[in-house]
Amino acid sequence: MVIDAIRARIEARERHVWPSKTRAAVLVPLIDDGAGPLRLLLTRRTAGISHSGQVAFPGGRADPDDRDIVHTALREAREEIALPADRVDVIGLLDDIPAKDMRTLVTPVVGVVRDLPPLTPAPLEVARIFDIPLPALRVADDWVTKLRPDDTGRTWPLYYFDWDGETLWGLSAYITLQLLSMTPGGTPIRLPPPFDK
Repeated sequence: MVIDAIRARIEARERHVWPSKTRAAVLVPLIDDGAGPLRLLLTRRTAGISHSGQVAFPGGRADPDDRDIVHTALREAREEIALPADRVDVIGLLDDIPAKDMRTLVTPVVGVVRDLPPLTPAPLEVARIFDIPLPALRVADDWVTKLRPDDTGRTWPLYYFDWDGETLWGLSAYITLQLLSMTPGGTPIRLPPPFDK
């Protein structure tokens, strides 16, 4: 079973953790409701807010009252798409990834949703909720890689995947590929370390 394989691979590997005063988390929800293949749940941000119009996972910055980073991810998912925490089986954490500002570290929290309730987007934050089947994400020819320089002159790959009028790219695409690296088939495209296994 794919979920069991993902859980085992996450548990068996050493997670990359980075120190930061500013922490954030996203929930990476895998829908396993028996209605077809596994699906990855995503949102599109509303216009006029941080990361305006971008495809993203539910998530945000940690609050002082959050018990831990998993609580942050589950709280944000409840606030943004009305996904109750008790519907999510958390199976592990992926590597910390620095956000574009390089000051905020984002921890992806992988969770399985087997009984998906009706979801409601928070109107000020989420314009659309949609999902992508995992088999579609495994088609290498549907991924596009572009090299972009940063302020220091280093060049970094950016990954893009189009689906149903939406473009998955940037941090969310990187997290998606990191998740796929935990599946039995690995990633559909070559990634730089440490996500190239």
